[in-house]
Amino acid sequence: MDSVRGRVAGGIAVAAAAAAALAPLPPAWIESHYSRGFYPAFQRALTRASNAVPIAAFDVLVVAAACAVPLGVVVAMRAPKGGRLRLAGRLAWRGVVAAALVYLAFLVAWGLNYRREPVESRLDFDERRVTAEAVVGLNDAAVAELGRLRPLLPEQYAEWPTAAAVARALAGALEQGSRLLALPAPITPGRPKRSILDPFFTRAGVSGFTDPFFLETLLPSNLLPFELPSVVAHEWGHLAGLARESEASLFAAVVCLHGDETAQYSAWLEVFAGTLIARDAEGRREARGRLPAAVRADLDAMAARSARDEVRLVRRAAWRAYDRYLRSQRVASGAADYGGVVRLLAGLRFESGQPAAARPER
Repeated sequence: MDSVRGRVAGGIAVAAAAAAALAPLPPAWIESHYSRGFYPAFQRALTRASNAVPIAAFDVLVVAAACAVPLGVVVAMRAPKGGRLRLAGRLAWRGVVAAALVYLAFLVAWGLNYRREPVESRLDFDERRVTAEAVVGLNDAAVAELGRLRPLLPEQYAEWPTAAAVARALAGALEQGSRLLALPAPITPGRPKRSILDPFFTRAGVSGFTDPFFLETLLPSNLLPFELPSVVAHEWGHLAGLARESEASLFAAVVCLHGDETAQYSAWLEVFAGTLIARDAEGRREARGRLPAAVRADLDAMAARSARDEVRLVRRAAWRAYDRYLRSQRVASGAADYGGVVRLLAGLRFESGQPAAARPER
């Protein structure tokens, strides 16, 4: 009887996962009942709990998953010859059920945010503002702001704030950024942590990762100090329920531009790099030439880090896998969604009439 109940329960779990994956839930319903209903309180509680754990809770899940498959193979191989195939079938079915349960947990904990309404639907966004001239204007603004900010910051990287200090400094701008983007507040910020996946992160060029099960913030070990504010704020954007990469990057820009000089500098570096696409080759050289030598040195340090640490095959494989994952979660542009932040920055205005990337009044 217990075996029958177990098979029935497993079948229900698999059917529920399939239905959840295929169900055409209206974005407005997700926005109202999940992203603005259940999720914010859940995020605050779960991130608060995972922050209290000194290690990445996600690593425990990774180790468990990595051990489960070889353990199942060993168990099947040690079974009597006549029963190996039957046991292998049972173990395979349990694996399918486990995968279904993990998928359902993913959707409940965070994944349904992929199906919410786009952020521009709640804000003053106009596609007609997104022109080549507007993007060039953003690039010019980035050049000016980088020139203003870099002399205010330490010359030596060792003197820059640590990840923990960056997180503390950004906390004050977190609520303001959430308010400007019309997101439920408060958000519990994730404590920056390292992961056992760090060798993969650094070789694949992964700048940060939000654990979708325990809602924690994981950072690779090779981030440069001036990258930390933008990366931390980007991952907090995911914690805020912005699953799309373009929207998390918008969140990072808005939060950092309302932070201290270190955070602002980090944001403008991202804006500069993202908006160069609007210039031709000669224009890109000219824009870079207008930057102070210290800013160019920071950009060169990023390029040198990538050349040193990243493995092309690993990066390409990770990029393709992530692209397929995003498309499976109904992000039509896939990994190219990262570049969508430029569109949002150019087309968005706040109630004050300021563009999203405007220098805040102080």
